[in-house]
Amino acid sequence: MKCYYDLHIHSALSPCADNDMTPNNILGMAAVNGLNMIAASDHNSIKNVRSFLKLREAYGVEVVPAFELQTAEDIHFLCLFPDIILLEKFYNQVSFKDIPNNKDVFGEQQIIDENDNIIAEEPRMLLVSADIYSYQVKDAVKNASGIAVPAHIDRESNGMISILGDLDDDYDAVEFSPYADEAFRKIYGKNRRIIINSDSHTLGTISEAVNFLELKECTAAALIDYLTGKL
Repeated sequence: MKCYYDLHIHSALSPCADNDMTPNNILGMAAVNGLNMIAASDHNSIKNVRSFLKLREAYGVEVVPAFELQTAEDIHFLCLFPDIILLEKFYNQVSFKDIPNNKDVFGEQQIIDENDNIIAEEPRMLLVSADIYSYQVKDAVKNASGIAVPAHIDRESNGMISILGDLDDDYDAVEFSPYADEAFRKIYGKNRRIIINSDSHTLGTISEAVNFLELKECTAAALIDYLTGKL
């Protein structure tokens, strides 16, 4: 079945995202835009994921447990999992630097419940790299039953190619921004699954129903199977 998606959306937990990027607002916009599946993939944190999962049936939009991991080299990975337990298990194994956030400089980091109430603020600065290198991420996430997708590889900022100069052959899937040109996609998307996401930090930039994947069903587990080549 066709599953229209946007797997890279930042909630108000990410300091660089608008404060109106709440679970209900994001899922409501996704539903209006005709999406079947999203992922709230915040920077180095998963503390809003459960709130999104509680709302997926109400909006008829599947939620993939995820976050955006920033490695020691400042490379971004979209880490996707079939369920919240596996996501939390992996996340709790990653070491993050305990540097306090300065919200007046970097922005608020809001932890929000399923009713869009701010229940806390994340004190740790989320834009600081984790203590893990890119070469470690793929196998670590795979061993936790998820998939690590090099994020927005066509971008200079935090993209694997701009930082390391190339992309290893053993990545099953890659993410392009919507602005990647066709020649770039052909080179780095060859023999890989490709996803194109908004990396949205505002409600108005969440994807419309343009990009889709052919999945056996529109679920997080089916997505992981597809991206890892199990289908």
